[in-house]
Amino acid sequence: MMTRIPVAAMAACALLLGGCASKPATQTPVLVQTPPRVVVVADPQLTELLAYQASLRLMTPAELVKAQLDLAKADSAPQNTIRRAMLQAAVRGTGDLARAQALLEPLLTATGKDAQLLAPLAQLLSSQYAELRRQEDSIDKLNTQLRDAQRRIDQLNEKLEALKNIERSLSVRPAAGAPK
Repeated sequence: MMTRIPVAAMAACALLLGGCASKPATQTPVLVQTPPRVVVVADPQLTELLAYQASLRLMTPAELVKAQLDLAKADSAPQNTIRRAMLQAAVRGTGDLARAQALLEPLLTATGKDAQLLAPLAQLLSSQYAELRRQEDSIDKLNTQLRDAQRRIDQLNEKLEALKNIERSLSVRPAAGAPK
């Protein structure tokens, strides 16, 4: 059985559906300002120093010693000072990071053209060396705490074993009411 829908109801539905199909309101475009494009021109000195830093990581301890001897003969130009600091930090003996930072300090305030060009690199290296020093100090502190904790554990284990030996050595008491 089919029911008849009144014509008015069908017209109302058609109007409602027609309203859904209408064109949405146009939005005005939002202008977004993009930052200016920065073009970095690599300086050959910086490129060479970065390549030197990368090569230091691949050197053996014997090669690092040889590089130190070779660099000791070079002049005190800012590039060589940075190389010395990089090499000193790569050796990583006791106090080497502090010495590397000390080598970089004069470059941070120097006024020469080459030194001013290399000052940001010197600042970056100096801050990295400072962070490495903080990390090494933290590692040393944690290692000391670990050794102390291990020593305490060993002492407690010795005491526990001594108590176990005492317990084993005690004679077993006879049960209550048993003849003696």
